[in-house]
Amino acid sequence: MAKNKDSVGCWNSREIIDTPPTEIVEENVFIDENFLKNKELIRIDLNLIQFPIFSKNTHRKVNQIVKYYFNKSRDTYITVTPQAGDYIPGEMEEKVFIALMQLMKEREMRRKIIISSVDLRDKLKMKTGAYLEILSKALSRLSSTNYTFKNTLYSSEIKGVLERKIETSIFNITTISLNEKKNIRYREIYKDKRIKVIYEIEFSEHFYNNIIQKGYMVYNGNTLLEIESTVARTLYMLIEKLRFDKLYLKLDTVFLIKRIPLKDDKKNLNKTIKTLEKAFQELVDKELVSSFNFVKESTWEKSEVEMFFSEGSNLEKQNRFFGDRNDFRKLITSTGVSGTEHQMIEEVEVINPKNKSIEELVNKILDLMPSKAKELKTMPRTIRDSLEKYGYSKVEATAIYMKQQKVEKPRTYFIKALENDWLDDNIEIVNLTKKELTLNFQDTPPTYNENLYEEFEKLPIEVQNGIEGYAYREYIKMCGMETKIQQLAFAGSRKKNICEYLEKYPEILGNFSFKQEENIDKKIISEIKKVREIIENSIELADILYKYSETEKNNILAKILKDVIPLFNKTELTENKLNEIIEKYMEL
Repeated sequence: MAKNKDSVGCWNSREIIDTPPTEIVEENVFIDENFLKNKELIRIDLNLIQFPIFSKNTHRKVNQIVKYYFNKSRDTYITVTPQAGDYIPGEMEEKVFIALMQLMKEREMRRKIIISSVDLRDKLKMKTGAYLEILSKALSRLSSTNYTFKNTLYSSEIKGVLERKIETSIFNITTISLNEKKNIRYREIYKDKRIKVIYEIEFSEHFYNNIIQKGYMVYNGNTLLEIESTVARTLYMLIEKLRFDKLYLKLDTVFLIKRIPLKDDKKNLNKTIKTLEKAFQELVDKELVSSFNFVKESTWEKSEVEMFFSEGSNLEKQNRFFGDRNDFRKLITSTGVSGTEHQMIEEVEVINPKNKSIEELVNKILDLMPSKAKELKTMPRTIRDSLEKYGYSKVEATAIYMKQQKVEKPRTYFIKALENDWLDDNIEIVNLTKKELTLNFQDTPPTYNENLYEEFEKLPIEVQNGIEGYAYREYIKMCGMETKIQQLAFAGSRKKNICEYLEKYPEILGNFSFKQEENIDKKIISEIKKVREIIENSIELADILYKYSETEKNNILAKILKDVIPLFNKTELTENKLNEIIEKYMEL
């Protein structure tokens, strides 16, 4: 007989409750060491890659609050506020965070994990006996530092930047003493009597959601920790994001300096360049970058830096992505990630103005695009995916801008414009009516010699980049100023500007045309296995960006094989020809 308290607080002995036999269900909630094949692969939140979350300043001051502005109107910024009497997070905290990402994966990607200083020490391969104090301070600093994001925090839930002020820490921490009787249950996890204190880490909602959903990039945690310089580490993570699958990347030097960030005032610029050069050299030494080159024609403020990457780096990047994805799928199907989190991964929401259906939004964006875009069967799917990832406003503005630019490959241009933020927040895009678009941007035959561009594309990539650089400078000289608007305008009419430059200086092509036959790769591919590997890897890698359906993948494969098989049978299939065919049908 069970006694229960009734609604007025009196004990009631008249009620009998029959209970079934007790059932005990035991489940293993740990992951076998052999379960995860890629334990070194970790996910890094996009905000931590793009923004100065960890300071590079070796002379930080106590109680110093740092505010980073990202536009002239100063309404887009990040503020980093340390706890009273402390510094903002720096290099040590960055390494601890990377180690935490490794431990998070081993703890089944849970938002709340239990760790010890010994766990961190082993991940960081620390040899000092003072590791306990060092790591305790780092964890305290990370958990107590407040980050204020205004129009900057990327959210994977809305697939874009939150247009409001967000205040958050990276995680919260609870210190648990194993000497207290109430915490005795934790001794089942940490049986080593020398461990007196453990930590319960709970990642903040924004950062955790990005790591679970599609707001992250995959890196090798061991590789990151083996990079000695914090500048080199940040540089590597940033350029891996910016280059996507390109083997050549060219950026303004000042852009990199500001994004890391390093001192950019003229007084210290020479010293900063040396720091940046040293960081690049470390990446070269560790074979994370093939080579680099500073292009300085006048001042450092106007200089650029070229970066070259090996074919193997793309394969390694691809393997990281698929290795992490496979591990994560195993976690989902075992006991690690909850069904709710699984749903968060598989389903995304669209930022939907005025509650319109997704079909209405896609059709509205499509109507704003050039006629060539409307002819592409894959364009509606691309627009839908872009709405999910970037939000309606950005997609709409990009579609309008693309209409103005006379682009040759609208789908590729559209994706790249969104991915690389060609539309800066400071540039106002006027929402033209359909009538205005028809009047101002009708499709007309090109006024330049398109054959020159075909000759241009046959040149080595280094020569192409040089010619494009000179064409850009000629264009800026004609404009009389260089702003983001001019940069976007040149990018939108890149082919036209290059052709017009080559028409003005025809001797440039003459100097290289006789060398083209020497540069043709005549290496014949004679193994079916090799052909299959190249094609499948290319389609899977492109799927990261384009998100093909299985039907689209099969159609692409069929088109590629239709061109490849005759060449293979005639033993005329070279690596160059195979790559050209793949690029032709995947719009890379």
